[in-house]
Amino acid sequence: MDGALIRIQEGAVSLVSFDHHPFPVEVTGWIRQYLSGSLDGLSTLEHWGDLENLMAETETLLLERLLSISGMAPEEIHGAGTHGITAFHHPSPHRAPWANPSGGSGELMGTTVQIANPYPLAQRFRIPVVFDFRRADVSRNGEGAPLASLFHRAVFSDFQEPRAFLNLGGIANLTYLPALSDPDHRMLAFDTGPGNMLLDLCVSRMTQGRETFDRGGKRSTGGQIRESVLSFILADPWFTLPPPKSTGREAWGRDRLESLMNHLSKLSPVGEKDLLASLAEATARSIRKGIEWLSPSPTLLIAGGGGTLNLDLMDRISRNTNIPITPAESFGWPAQAIESMAFAYLAALSLSGRPGSLPGTTGAKAPVLTGAVAPPPDGSLPARLQEIREAADIHLPFPDRASPLSFLRP
Repeated sequence: MDGALIRIQEGAVSLVSFDHHPFPVEVTGWIRQYLSGSLDGLSTLEHWGDLENLMAETETLLLERLLSISGMAPEEIHGAGTHGITAFHHPSPHRAPWANPSGGSGELMGTTVQIANPYPLAQRFRIPVVFDFRRADVSRNGEGAPLASLFHRAVFSDFQEPRAFLNLGGIANLTYLPALSDPDHRMLAFDTGPGNMLLDLCVSRMTQGRETFDRGGKRSTGGQIRESVLSFILADPWFTLPPPKSTGREAWGRDRLESLMNHLSKLSPVGEKDLLASLAEATARSIRKGIEWLSPSPTLLIAGGGGTLNLDLMDRISRNTNIPITPAESFGWPAQAIESMAFAYLAALSLSGRPGSLPGTTGAKAPVLTGAVAPPPDGSLPARLQEIREAADIHLPFPDRASPLSFLRP
């Protein structure tokens, strides 16, 4: 779990402190099995609650450490945001399983579910905590993802050159950052497909869970690209859909890996090194397909997320896109901190009454205020929200109407 403490002041966002809480391998394995549906007793609410409480306990410890690192007191925090773990993400409208085919449309809106319990955090630190960031967007026919786009826009845009931010998490996504001098100034954001997810699952399978990712890309480096793997992954019609679009674990998780392995079992054997190299190449080529939707093409890719530590993957992306790629560290921030910083920023937007998603970023019908709020325990929520709104009027950067100078880092 990643946590970031950010300060927003005079139109600029700065990182106050960042920390990472690793889980033991057995806990990580249990979570992944639970989310994939391979644990006995999956349907019991007990396991769901256990996972929620594990998240809440870890978040509380993490925020205590962030305060200790920064030397700040709890009273100095205005609010927080917790994303939780996405358990299911299917934003497309679909037929209800109980609908009568002969009467009515029987169609339900899309679904997205995150596992989180914000209340211990709100009660321990006496602050409003934003959670459930995605469902409001999905309810307006948005994809509910990607949501970090406005943060990317606020901190990585350039006045002259078009850029793109590439998040390399389990799923990869792009935020297009047109030059601030561009009169059209239109954002676009969307998932490009699998990022690290298939790679991580494959390493876990190869090592019987002893390792959960390809550290540094050492296992895939030097492997031969196998067309049998590439064609299986890239033949998915999802890649031809225009943005905005999103995807998730239900499409690129354990079931997809098992389908791939069954497919390969009928063909010539593929060694472990070649399999990982081919999966990394598939991620890179799917990102190249995504960049084809961006015009004018970005002159720089800024990368964040755990995938930036996979040097082989980063090299493949640069070669496939023919665009220079640089990690977010070059802007002074740990690449792994970007996602947690983004949701802290989204929490500030929500608590100040500003939308966290736009039609160009998620496909929603209109700008959407994202998230629900767990209140502090002392009844101070109305006063807190007023304080945050007034501070945001002064300090919050607005990419769609701020002057370019507000994007310059101190």
